[in-house]
Amino acid sequence: MIDCRYEIHISKNDTYSMARPHFHEEIEIAFCIAGEGVFFLEPEIFPLFRGQLFLIDSSILHRSVANEEYRCIAFHISSEMLKSFSSVQSDFLSRTQRSGLVATLQGDEVEALERQFLSLMDDFGSGFGDDIRRTIAVLSFLLSCFSYFEKAEDVKSRTNSELAKVAPILSYIQEHLSDPLTTQSIADAFFMSKYHLCHIFKEGTGFSVIDYVINCRILKARMLLREGMRVQEAGERVGFRSNEHFIRTFKRLTGVPPKRYAMRYRESDQKMNPEIVVVEGRDGRQVESLKA
Repeated sequence: MIDCRYEIHISKNDTYSMARPHFHEEIEIAFCIAGEGVFFLEPEIFPLFRGQLFLIDSSILHRSVANEEYRCIAFHISSEMLKSFSSVQSDFLSRTQRSGLVATLQGDEVEALERQFLSLMDDFGSGFGDDIRRTIAVLSFLLSCFSYFEKAEDVKSRTNSELAKVAPILSYIQEHLSDPLTTQSIADAFFMSKYHLCHIFKEGTGFSVIDYVINCRILKARMLLREGMRVQEAGERVGFRSNEHFIRTFKRLTGVPPKRYAMRYRESDQKMNPEIVVVEGRDGRQVESLKA
């Protein structure tokens, strides 16, 4: 039986504004149930209001800025868990590869999905069948969310004049992560003052140039570590000149040192990809089976 693991988070602050961009190790489904504002899903900004449902991959930087009425429910699940729930016909995991999947729910749809969100916080108990009921509830919730994403019309991102100014800078940073980037070097590349760069970047994205650079570097390093690259080489590849600085920054943003992160990923990958062997069944047909 699937060991069903997930987390539910509900915003409870009077004002809900993420102070800086961030990313998660898990895949996130975020649902706005009150208030309004804007939601930055790199590299776009979307309107934020009641009924907006966002699917956020683990490699996407995001940030919300909203008014004091804003309330959000967030569901976190690992890609491995989402893969275990997927089938050939209904592949949840492949749907997360698109950046900025947004669906707009209305009326009864909002209330129904909110109830499904909150029901996942219930104590399902530890008696006979309770684990199966919990798994059914999660699958039902995922089917609801991904069905909305599947039929959603493309939500137009809010490309304001400030973001339009910053878009080339975002691309430049992504293309030069391995270079010794500083606020001054980026400003020089675009023939502007450092002050002007910081101003338009903050206006367009809501956070600082250096915060963006550091987060992008750690996201890229995470991918390299998953591919088997050594810790020091991964740090150098994404622009860290000091291995100690890389390890310290990686741990601060992900919660674990890079070496441990790579080991955890390899262990989970082995669990999710057991060896398949082909055996001959009683009737002479070949049958695939998991190696014991």
